[in-house]
Amino acid sequence: MTDVLKTNLDRDGDQRRFAAHGYATVAYAGGLSVLKGVFEPGWRWSADIAPIAGTESCQTRHLGYVLSGRMRVVLDDGDEHDIGPGDLFDLPAGHDAWVLGDEPCVMIDVSPEATRYARPAGLAGADDITMAQVRRGYAAFNAGDSQTLRELFTPDVVHHVPGNGPLSGVYKGVDNVLNHYAHIAQLTDGTFRANLIEVHGDGQGHVVAIHQGSGTRLGATRVSRGSILFTFRDERVCDLMELGADVPGDEAFFA
Repeated sequence: MTDVLKTNLDRDGDQRRFAAHGYATVAYAGGLSVLKGVFEPGWRWSADIAPIAGTESCQTRHLGYVLSGRMRVVLDDGDEHDIGPGDLFDLPAGHDAWVLGDEPCVMIDVSPEATRYARPAGLAGADDITMAQVRRGYAAFNAGDSQTLRELFTPDVVHHVPGNGPLSGVYKGVDNVLNHYAHIAQLTDGTFRANLIEVHGDGQGHVVAIHQGSGTRLGATRVSRGSILFTFRDERVCDLMELGADVPGDEAFFA
C-alpha cells in the first residue's frame, strides 16, 4: 500500500523571518517542497535578506506563482520585470527585488533551491566549481552559444543519448557533440530548450543536472523531464550520460 504524505504549510512549516517586512515558510510532503513568501510593503531583498544571506544579490533561483500583491525584480545585468497576481515565474539567480505598492506580495515557490532561501551567512557556497560550470553550460546550450560549450568540454568529450531513436547513440569528440546539439535545434526550428531545475554535485568531479526539455516540431509541442550525469576532468566536462523520464516519448517526438 502506498502512503499518502500530507502536511500543512502554515501550521507545520519552518518559518524564517526576514530582517524586516515579512517571512518565508518552508514545508514538505514526501517529494514536494514548497516555500510560501509573505513580503510586506517596504520589503526589499538587498535590505531584508542580504544581511541574512551574506551575498550582494539573491543567488536563489525561483520557480513560482504570485497569489497577491506585486513585486519588481531587477537582474544583475539591469533587466527589470514586474510580477503580479496570477503570474508564473522562473527567476534566475542574481537579482534584487522589492514590493510595489501598499499590499503584501504573497507567492508560492516550488523551486528545489527555495529550501535554502534566507540561508544563514557564513556557510560555504552551495555550488562548487563544477556545478557552476554545468549551470553555465545549460545557459550556453539554450542560447546556442557553441563557443562557450567548446570551452567547457574536453576535446574528447563523449555524450551518451539513451534509447533507439533517431538521435540515440554515442557522440564522441567535441565537434560531433556540438553537431548533435545543432541537429536538435534544426529539427525544432530553434525552439528546443533544456531548462535547468536542479544541480547536485559530489565535489569530486561528478554532477547530476535535472532539467525540463521543451520544443516544438511539426506543429506539436513536447515537454518532458530528463537528467544528465556529468563527469569532469581538470574542471572540463569529459562525459555526459543523458537519462530520460520518458525515453519512448522523446523518440517518438524526434522520429
